[in-house]
Amino acid sequence: MQMTETSRPRGEWWLLAGITLAALALRLWAIGDKGLAYDEAATALMARATAGEIVAFHWNAGFEHPPLWQLAMAAWSALFGQSEAMLRLLPALMGALAVPLAWLWVRRMWPGERALRLWTALLMALSPTLLLYSQEARMYTVVLALALLSLIALCAAVTRRRGWAIAGFVAANWIMTGFHYYSVLLIGVEGLFLLLLAARARSWRGALAGASITLFSLAPIALWMLLAPGFRATVGVIAGGIGSGAAPSALRFADSLWRDLSFGAIRWQPEIAVTGFLLVPLILVGLAATLMSDARRTEDRAVPWSWLVGLLALLPLAISVALFRSLAARYILFILPALYVLAAGGIVWLGRQSRLLGAAGAGLALVPALLGIQYYFGPYVKSEYREMAAFLAANRHPDEAIMLYAPRQHLLAKYYLPEVAEFATAPAVDLPPFWPINAPPVVPEEMDGVVQELLRGHPALWLVVTAEDEVDAGEFVPKYLTAVAYKETCWEWLDVDLCRFVSPHFQTPDTTTALDERFNDELILTGASIMAPPENTLDRSHLFVQLDWLAAQKPTLDYRVTLRLVDNGGAVVAQRDEFPIGTLLPPTAWNAGDAKPGYMALALPGDLAPGEYQVIVGLYDPVSGAPVGEFVTVGEVSLP
Repeated sequence: MQMTETSRPRGEWWLLAGITLAALALRLWAIGDKGLAYDEAATALMARATAGEIVAFHWNAGFEHPPLWQLAMAAWSALFGQSEAMLRLLPALMGALAVPLAWLWVRRMWPGERALRLWTALLMALSPTLLLYSQEARMYTVVLALALLSLIALCAAVTRRRGWAIAGFVAANWIMTGFHYYSVLLIGVEGLFLLLLAARARSWRGALAGASITLFSLAPIALWMLLAPGFRATVGVIAGGIGSGAAPSALRFADSLWRDLSFGAIRWQPEIAVTGFLLVPLILVGLAATLMSDARRTEDRAVPWSWLVGLLALLPLAISVALFRSLAARYILFILPALYVLAAGGIVWLGRQSRLLGAAGAGLALVPALLGIQYYFGPYVKSEYREMAAFLAANRHPDEAIMLYAPRQHLLAKYYLPEVAEFATAPAVDLPPFWPINAPPVVPEEMDGVVQELLRGHPALWLVVTAEDEVDAGEFVPKYLTAVAYKETCWEWLDVDLCRFVSPHFQTPDTTTALDERFNDELILTGASIMAPPENTLDRSHLFVQLDWLAAQKPTLDYRVTLRLVDNGGAVVAQRDEFPIGTLLPPTAWNAGDAKPGYMALALPGDLAPGEYQVIVGLYDPVSGAPVGEFVTVGEVSLP
């Protein structure tokens, strides 16, 4: 690359304005269409607290960033409300602002390089990763904009050596670190760059000044980290976990991190994210071109800005791969402007060799950008919790309970179900009004009583299932509910499931039959009760059947029950197969003399013709599929 351009065509400002407006339009397009993810719901709920409560929480809570983001969103929410679009508007505006700021940063470093700064602005505008985080109700694009302000002020401080530039540099860093801990990596890169400049000039005074400015920039966040109990607790947990988990290999982590940085779509990343690696050759060419160009500049006062750009692009990446292999791309989003500067440098250098090479370089950069934008506005789904909540609100009766399994999701539930006064949780914990919660594991001996109390007090229980492995790896709660209630049905969304269990305490049998049917001389069916579907309720599509079992002796097989509805011609029109009382206690876990009721909900076809039907029950060996004994008719029902 040759940094010798001396004039700026009159149209550059118009080009920049067009690129910026296009970036803003992309970031505002369909901004409220995708439902909130967990962290965004945390932003919304935590912003409802008072300023004092927000500061106190972040001071004491582990794994929370400094409070400036939530304080900013509390003020923002007071002005604009908390719709999905309004929660994301501030990040979208900051994401668009980053485009002209990146242009200005390049202009401060290489004033003559018009093509370089315009390509940088265009790549920033079209970045699918920056688009994704510009529509995320979190602080990441705010940190990005502050990082660019810090870099611009650093350029002014180095070249002009004026107090206002130094003050702006320090102020930007103070504010930036108040939003996110990991922004200290940027300040570390800036400090290292200042020390390298001093070493190049053999100036101890310059080294002292650079170190002083860097340390002063870090002072507020350093005091916070030193004194805040929450940060100390976080460090203790991280230090105690080092070496205890199976971290991914360096290569595998680097691959995942680069896809997130270059393509985005972190939650449900498609295979085409591999196209993000097309940027790598451009970045390498751009790094070599800028380094060689700076090396050719012989003026004593010339600043090798390629050192700053290269360090910013590569050092946080190297640290992440070497030391923090759980680090998410969003934590180091501030390196993207440097990466795009280098990619733009590669395009410009290739274009100066030949138009064909320049076009090829532009294609390498634009392919992942355009594919990423198409994916983000197309099949990409952030969360479907909103859709689940809408379904639940439309179908739940006011007297039916809702259990959050696990309770970490309570912020999402409160945001999307504001009309619900109380949520049960598994495990049972007290839910704070605004704050995230990390619940302890489920204790079966405690949870069974909670479930029974809910079933005695409510005709149905809705189980909202997401992140359940965090609290109940053995799935005790759904297994226990299957054993003590009618599991009507479950619905699945991308990141959340919903199951409805009907309480047997609120069911009045239409028919009850005493039986003495033996199966393999091990299980005895002693009775059956049938509840026809009631009118005008969700469970009208199900037939509820209670089967009473007695172990004549300890069972030797984990029998399966097949419950069937047959018409007058003997044709099976509905069927459900299950353990006698669900998976929690399969028959081989029973003892002789155990008497257990089993609850089965039989789904009825939507096109089932009115008429008389028989309910029959059979047992079979699940390994061989061989029937055990004969089918038993346990009742008849008349369906309208």
